[in-house]
Amino acid sequence: MRGGRTMSAQDHTIFVAKALHSILSESLAVQSVLGAPPRLYDNAPEDPVYPYLSYGAMRSEDIGGDIRPLYAHNLSLHIWSHYGGRAEIINAIAAVSGALEGIIYTSGSAQIRSVRVVYSDHFRGPNGRTLHGLIRLNIITEPTE
Repeated sequence: MRGGRTMSAQDHTIFVAKALHSILSESLAVQSVLGAPPRLYDNAPEDPVYPYLSYGAMRSEDIGGDIRPLYAHNLSLHIWSHYGGRAEIINAIAAVSGALEGIIYTSGSAQIRSVRVVYSDHFRGPNGRTLHGLIRLNIITEPTE
């Protein structure tokens, strides 16, 4: 409950966004590839320092039953690099995936019950220079009460 009411799917979505940012910001592995503090953006600046991560779209839905409320969140994380080869983007994908996969995270009245990397990929952008890494996540949350 939050403020005397049950958390909604939107509340869980906000919780996931804040939790991801907190987990990634505190990860030494992520800091080693994305800087300290890591470059994590909802909306990247006009002339960003590479490499960096941007948060993609998130789809959340209630998957709970009558007895237990559960929410599924499917989202994408995008990693951008200007490094000449693929090593930097591969290392960044590994660091971000490693920081998140399997983690249990509780804060306030919600808990991340599971995080699973559905897939990751990397490819060269249309300009021929930028490398784009993609991580697709499935996250399950539940209320702590």
